Amino acid sequence: MKKALLVLLAVLLIACPVFAQAATEAKTTSNAPDELTYWATLNAAITANSFDELPYWQELMARTNTKVTFQHVAAGNNVAEAFSVLTASRRSMPDIIEYQWINYAGGPQKAIDDGVIIPLNDYLDYAPNLKKFLETHPDIANMVKTDQGYYYCFPFLRGDSYENNALLYTEGWVYRTDLLAKAGVTAIPETPDELYDALVKIKEAGIVEWPIAIRSDHINRVFGPGFDSWGENEGIYVDNGVVKSGLIEPARYEYLKFLNKLYSEKLLYSDYLTLDKKGMGNLILNSTTAIGYAPGGSGIGTWLPQMQKADPTVTMSSAKPLSPEKGRLSMFAKMDTIYSNAGASAAITTSCKNIEAAMRLLDYQFSEEGHLLANYGIEGVSYKMENGEPVYLEAVLNADGVLDSTKAWQYMRFTINGPFVQEPKAQKFYYAVPELQEALTLWAQTTYGEHDMSLITVSSEHADEYAKIVNDVKTYAKEWENKFITGVTPLNDQTFAEYQAGLKGLKLEQAVAWRQEAYDAYISR
Repeated sequence: MKKALLVLLAVLLIACPVFAQAATEAKTTSNAPDELTYWATLNAAITANSFDELPYWQELMARTNTKVTFQHVAAGNNVAEAFSVLTASRRSMPDIIEYQWINYAGGPQKAIDDGVIIPLNDYLDYAPNLKKFLETHPDIANMVKTDQGYYYCFPFLRGDSYENNALLYTEGWVYRTDLLAKAGVTAIPETPDELYDALVKIKEAGIVEWPIAIRSDHINRVFGPGFDSWGENEGIYVDNGVVKSGLIEPARYEYLKFLNKLYSEKLLYSDYLTLDKKGMGNLILNSTTAIGYAPGGSGIGTWLPQMQKADPTVTMSSAKPLSPEKGRLSMFAKMDTIYSNAGASAAITTSCKNIEAAMRLLDYQFSEEGHLLANYGIEGVSYKMENGEPVYLEAVLNADGVLDSTKAWQYMRFTINGPFVQEPKAQKFYYAVPELQEALTLWAQTTYGEHDMSLITVSSEHADEYAKIVNDVKTYAKEWENKFITGVTPLNDQTFAEYQAGLKGLKLEQAVAWRQEAYDAYISR
């Protein structure tokens, strides 16, 4: 018996290390990171080749015990086409796709119906932070679910309230007020007539080559408000519950007539059709134009400090949107909603095999710690806490102490976009120039929030035909309107009627009717 016990003890002594090793292996296996694939646009500001090179993503993956393999398309390289190719096969998609899902042909519900993405409702327990956020912000919850009641993404949100939210107004007028003063212009124009008079004075003074320069993709949002005429997003807006398109309203004629006048009198920069962001900057920095339009951070926030270093007498200011009547708020302007197609949100595809891991990764950015990471980066590296508030550090600031977007993208997503809630308080570090702080107040002087239709998409039933209609309308309107502006096609009652008939022939009125149905459903929901 004693011998048997000794043998048993020897076996156990030999076996114990084996069990210990097996336990260690099991622990190691359980702690191995979950592997996911992730497709996203590589913003033009990012010079890295992949998100996994960025400290932000390295930190996020470490905190969520996730290993992400990224697939990218460069911004500007026809993202929509790349997205279409990516989602053409329902069997080989990455686990997560960042995209402006409102722009999906037919809307987010169609993306679910097409088998591209999954509804998240049944998995929200895997995302306790997002779930809590949606429960405490029912107005936003309504924005990020379909008419059928399905949540479909982890959204990019510009704050969580419309009150005191500087994130919703990001671009506007740029006036070289020092040049205006030299030309005898003593007040910033508020109406089209006042603007025209100012431009004539600037031209007659001979102090710049072009009184005003506006990019073609900005031209409607700059001049349209002055005529209560809206042309962006097929011109569709809502007014007192009635959905309309500014493209087929009489005010469009006056808008086009005014622009043709500016162009023919050489007040408007003649190459506006090819003018891009860099070109706009050059025109301002070289004092080739006195008036422009640009995003705040890359416009006044960049140009004014740069110019004042060389010439302290340079001054700039912005202005509220044009209005048909002096002292009246404009109906239209460039304004974002808390949730919109201005940034990419993340959805989980039907190809994803580990939905829990995907939900956990995306949900972290909606936690308190994730909110700090997404908006301020890594504590001790890109920000520190001071009197209970995060303050950016030198690693992400320029020489003037302003948040530098060319540095910030490495550590955070605040200066770009993605599935998180942008922090309005952080904007003060980005718009530190006093003239830009004033601009935020001016840009907000519009009632466009009452007319915006960007969140409301047509039903899946009409989605494909609607997408074709709006694509045709955009192409047709752009071609005709630029011909009117440049005088290639003379603008008169006959040609304008022909243009209007063409729009209606493309079924724009049918598209408006479908958006009316969608609006009514949205309001009832």
